[in-house]
Amino acid sequence: MDNQTLFIVGCARTGSSLLRQILNKHDRLCLAAETHFLRRWSSVGREKQLLEFGDLSDEANVGRLVDCLYSAKRMPNNGYWKWLKNTIDPQIFKRRILDTDRSDQAIFTTMLELFAELKKGAHNPELILGEKTPTHLYYVPTLFEWFPKTKIIHTFRDPRGIFVSTVKRMHTHEWGLKRRYPQIPDGLLKPLISPVTTLYTTMNWFDAVRLHSLYQQRYGERYLLIRFEDLIGDPTRIVQQICDFLEVPFERSMVEEVAVISSSHHAQNRGPSGFDKQNISRWQAHIDPFNRAWFSLLGRKHLKTFEYLP
Repeated sequence: MDNQTLFIVGCARTGSSLLRQILNKHDRLCLAAETHFLRRWSSVGREKQLLEFGDLSDEANVGRLVDCLYSAKRMPNNGYWKWLKNTIDPQIFKRRILDTDRSDQAIFTTMLELFAELKKGAHNPELILGEKTPTHLYYVPTLFEWFPKTKIIHTFRDPRGIFVSTVKRMHTHEWGLKRRYPQIPDGLLKPLISPVTTLYTTMNWFDAVRLHSLYQQRYGERYLLIRFEDLIGDPTRIVQQICDFLEVPFERSMVEEVAVISSSHHAQNRGPSGFDKQNISRWQAHIDPFNRAWFSLLGRKHLKTFEYLP
């Protein structure tokens, strides 16, 4: 694929869905929803699920792979996979894969191209393709290897805001074990939500800090960190900055009529345009004293580096 590509990565709950929606308003940008392809499917990922289908030079094995990707039992009914199952005939998807060299990179590229064709009509050379999967933060070197013309946007946020947002999502059963195993009694899970989320957020946020330093040094002008707080607080300036980064003209429509996506707060707390500035500091009214102190003390150095008050 000769197109320039763009991938949004970062910790969950840092505004990546909102940013994807904003960027997809641009005529030259087409970013697919979450695929988790590198982590779950590719041979470089943690789960390496592609390997279970054997040699994909065998057409029968490709058929087994496609059957799996369209399976209601195996695949989640959200993100890219929901779109694929509802939009692309499995035989068309299979034929497109068979027409490639069937490598991990080729399968992933095919997925991005199909999305662009349906959303934009074609993937012409001027169109910037890509997707957003937060956990691809750990696979940025592979993305640069697979797509020489790629650029990366890393969404970032105060860890205390991430913690509060994650806890709220888990209490509504939108995340976590309760969503996967609804038969587990609430009484067994609720006491674990806060401590597990504390450790999860701490680990992931410190990983994001470490990888930001590495990627900034290694990739320079092809890598951009965007703070959630800046995107919400001054969307026009930040989106203009992103357009300059991508070398595309800024379009006013990108910051108009933006709908809130995947908010952890109820509808009455959402801003009508998606840029409710209260989202920047709302966590302060919801965080418990222990976790406020935990993140403030443990992350003091990095909080100051990223211009967050300890």
